[in-house]
Order: sequence, then C-alpha cells, then structure tokens
Amino acid sequence: MERPESSSYTINDFDDWRQGGTLELTPKFQRREVWKTPARSYFIDSILKGIPIPPISIRLGQSQDNRKIVKEVIDGQQRLRAVLDYIDEKYALSKSVGGPHARKRFSQLDQGDHDAILKYGFRCDVFKSVSDAEVLEIFARVNTYSVGLNNQELRNGRFFGHFKQFVYALAYEHLEFWRRYKIFSENSIARMLEVELTSELVVAELAGQQDKKKSLDDFYRDFDEEFPGRQKIGKTFKTSIDWISETLGDDLASSEFHRPPLFYTLFAVVYHRLFGLPGESLASSKSQKLRAADQRNLLDAVRKRRDILSKSTSSPTLKLLSNGNLFSRSLS
Repeated sequence: MERPESSSYTINDFDDWRQGGTLELTPKFQRREVWKTPARSYFIDSILKGIPIPPISIRLGQSQDNRKIVKEVIDGQQRLRAVLDYIDEKYALSKSVGGPHARKRFSQLDQGDHDAILKYGFRCDVFKSVSDAEVLEIFARVNTYSVGLNNQELRNGRFFGHFKQFVYALAYEHLEFWRRYKIFSENSIARMLEVELTSELVVAELAGQQDKKKSLDDFYRDFDEEFPGRQKIGKTFKTSIDWISETLGDDLASSEFHRPPLFYTLFAVVYHRLFGLPGESLASSKSQKLRAADQRNLLDAVRKRRDILSKSTSSPTLKLLSNGNLFSRSLS
C-alpha cells in the first residue's frame, strides 16, 4: 500500500466539494452516524478553541462518468458531517459546551467565529491508489481506537450484496414499528441493531430458528450475489409483523416481549402459525392469518407471562418459551 500524501483542507473546501457533488461522506464501507448533538457540539467547540483534531483519511477516485475526481471519506465522516450540518443550520450547540457559544446556531455566531470554523484546516491523509480491500483494512484499523464497531456494523463493511440490501430496506420499512413498541432505542437504531434483528428473523424464515448471531455471516455471504425468493420472504415478514402489531398493540411495548431476544421468539411463533417455520416438529395450520380466537389466545398468553418474565430471565417458563412451543400450543 502506498503511503498517503499529507494535505490540509478547510471546511470551505469540503463544502465546495459537497456542493459540486465530488464529496462522498458515507461510502459503502462506512457506518451510520452515531454522534448526538452533545458530541457534535463538543467537536465544534474544539474547533472554535483551535484545539488540534485527528487527521481525516480520504481516498481519491473517479466519478461514475469518469469526469470528476471524487473524495471518499475513509475516516472522519462524523467530524465532517458535524461541521457541515452545523453551517447548514441543522442544530444549535448544546448548553453543555458553556461559554459564549452555548445554544447558538451558526448564524448566531460573530464573524470571527464564522471564519474560525470555515477556515479551520483539517489535516488529511490522501490515498490515491488503494483498493476496496485496502480501504476496509484502513477503516477497521482507524476505528480500533474510537467507538468500537459492533457485529452488525462490521457486516456493513464486509457485505454489499442482495441479502444486505434486502434486510436493510426491510428494517427501514419497519422503523416506526421498532420505535413505537420500544424494541429499539434511537441509539440502538443508529448502531444498526434493528437491522441485525431483521436479519435474524429473515434467517428464521429461511432455515428455522438458529443460534441467531452466530449464523448471520453465513447467510450474508451465501446470498450476497443472488437472493431468490426475497419478494415472498418480504411479504411473509410484513404479514407476521402486521399481525403482531394488530394483536398485541401497546401490550407489546409494556411486556418483556419488546426485548429483541424475546421478540425473536414471538415472531417465530406467529410466523409458524401463519406459514410454518422450517425445522419445527410442532404442526402448523399455515392459515396465513390469525383468527379472532388465535389473537385472544396470543394476547392472553403475553399478558399472563409478562409478570413472570419480568421477575426472572432464568425461569423455567422462559426456557420453555425459547422454542416457541408454549405460544404455539396456545394458538392451536
């Protein structure tokens, strides 16, 4: 790998590249934004105080029409986005920064502070001839010293094909469901944990209940280039989620079954009733819908077990629930 060239670019330079369509802040190997307003504010305050910032890593590449040089941010996405969003008036600095800048938007700063931000020189390591594999190695190494990547974020940097695209789209489509029923917090969503659970549920549809996270990489890999039958899988996934939402409503958010490991069981049971889960010995009616009696039984089962599960996660009841049999019998 060739050593990078060292350069200095201002936020004005990055903003010009962005406006000209030659800045890629979130290339395929990057993770989602995880900085919240307090962290962003602290970073802006550091710039205003002239505190040195770690260098930003950039790869130079060609645009799709080969007419422009594109700058891909290998490391530094969150730093650059924090500044660009701030000058775009997307947030005000937090009260926690203290001093004269607290609670101020960019437009409320004086001219000297404007110049301090727009003309701040970012030290940059610029890579010119590096492959995707080398970029991924750089990305993995530089992030070793920052917020650790979780398993799903690592998958995001390793797989780019059909399975990944499918589960990411499916997870995003149900974003309001994850939020409404408190299955994931905003921070968990920022760390892609709703995508991980969606992946686990899709794998259960494909191959039955698994040791969940341990087998995910295999499915991402096996269905990277081709993923047949995904339209049907997406439809049955949505149908199962809709029946859970319709049947349990707010009882889901107030029960232990909003926790991802137990929601996995809940989904598997409902899916098994509707369509039949691969590898299950318990018979399924494959009715493709829940009858009124089924819904009453499921709601009653969740309510009855809510208190039991909240007292002990090692109870015999939970162990019985883990294979879905108890709910399946209550729906039979």
